[in-house]
Amino acid sequence: MKTSSLVMGGVAIVVVSLALLFIFSGSSEEKAPETTSATLPVAEPTVVADRAVPAATVQAATPIPTPTPVPIKLAPDFTLDRLDGSSITLADYRGEKPVILDFWASWCHNCQRDMPRLSKWYDQYGDQVEVIGVNLQEKPAVAQSYVDRANISFPIAMDPKSKVSRLYGISYTNTHILIKRDGSIDRVIPGDISEEDIQNLIAGS
Repeated sequence: MKTSSLVMGGVAIVVVSLALLFIFSGSSEEKAPETTSATLPVAEPTVVADRAVPAATVQAATPIPTPTPVPIKLAPDFTLDRLDGSSITLADYRGEKPVILDFWASWCHNCQRDMPRLSKWYDQYGDQVEVIGVNLQEKPAVAQSYVDRANISFPIAMDPKSKVSRLYGISYTNTHILIKRDGSIDRVIPGDISEEDIQNLIAGS
């Protein structure tokens, strides 16, 4: 009886031991939950501040050059005596009026035809354009006689030594130099001048 009790006690101990072993071995075999990519913390995007570009690498904008004004080539200036005893200076009209220089002589048949017409247009456009008749190498009395006969109204300047005619390279009478308001030469008309020439000079000045 005593031996039987001991056997039963030993069996009970073995059963309990196996049960505990089974329990602990099962818990130790439980796997830790897998960490998936979905559960990984997502790193915030790193914002890199704009970096200043070194001054040496920045190409400066090429400045637009300011056009250099072209200097105006002025008509040669002169001062001559007039038939009425006063003097006349070309530069006095600069910035005020365009000017027509009419190189003439009383013996010139073309001048005798052209000057009365020019005088008529001077009466019409005299507030917008000046006309200076430059007489070539004649005495004042001879020039005055023709001016009175032809009733010429624009001022007459005397060039007895051809000073101004040489200045402008004049070789023939009845030659007209058209000078703009700014003092530059617009054009040269060898021969008769027309009303349209005068109108164009005024409009272009």
